[in-house]
Amino acid sequence: MPRTDDPDLDNPLLGVDPELLNPERRILQLLIIEGGRLPQATLVERTRWSDSTISRTLCRMETQGRIERHRLGPGKCVVLPQNRET
Repeated sequence: MPRTDDPDLDNPLLGVDPELLNPERRILQLLIIEGGRLPQATLVERTRWSDSTISRTLCRMETQGRIERHRLGPGKCVVLPQNRET
């Protein structure tokens, strides 16, 4: 459930049909909806894309500084940079 105090709720990606978004924007949309953090495995489940498609897309996004990935047990957690815990 999205946080009601989140300024990202005004983000234009939230009103777009997920099927019309490119992979990077779809991932950003899911992260915004979920408060800025999701396990990578959840992204695979929600998008129904292959592990390799998600991994390649996230690697590209991480290189661009659009997301961060952190170890979470056996998997990884994908985080929007402004949602880092310090």
